[in-house]
Amino acid sequence: MSAQFYVRSPDVEKGEFKLEEHGAIYSGPGEDERRRQSHELEAKYGFTDRWEGIAELTARENVGDSLKWHRLELGAQYEMIERHGDGLGLAFRSLYEFALQSGDPDEILFGPLGKYVWGQDSLTVNAFFVGQVGDHRDIDSLEFKFNWRLKHAFNDTWGLGVESFSEIGDLSHTGPWDEQKHRVGPVAYLELEGMPKWEFAAGTLFGVSDATSDVTFKFDIEAEF
Repeated sequence: MSAQFYVRSPDVEKGEFKLEEHGAIYSGPGEDERRRQSHELEAKYGFTDRWEGIAELTARENVGDSLKWHRLELGAQYEMIERHGDGLGLAFRSLYEFALQSGDPDEILFGPLGKYVWGQDSLTVNAFFVGQVGDHRDIDSLEFKFNWRLKHAFNDTWGLGVESFSEIGDLSHTGPWDEQKHRVGPVAYLELEGMPKWEFAAGTLFGVSDATSDVTFKFDIEAEF
């Protein structure tokens, strides 16, 4: 399962092309997460007002190893409820994830994305299920990822928020809290209008279970054309 810490938006806009980099640096390895850094390069294009194509390439470096390409992910997102100003937006995303390292299984990710906006505040939630396919499956059940972001925009440029990321590696054997991966922390946001439009985010996520790294420094860079 890819380990990037970015809460996806359900919004889709026809003709919009985005290039994104989502990175993370880890400190204090967890019992089930011995990683130094990870990166995700993502490209998205809105083919219609509701359909968006997605391509992602992920890389990661574990403790004692070098940085390696991990997965190539291809898929789409469909916006079921369009949000106009305040209110609810809802979409569904599905990706096929090709393993780039021998011995790793391919995966299929699917699930809903929601965003509710009121004034200068917003809550965005992602709930993704991941199933392994192929000859190298580790589990027969599904993995689960639950991510959320609570954000306050001070103006069109600056914002502050809190983000949380949780992973359960096997829904048929969830285990206790400390065997799951959970982290939460503050994040700052910067948007610069223009062509392209730039969006930046940086934050510190604190592990709140034994399986999780003590601290994860995350950053997001997005260019919108």
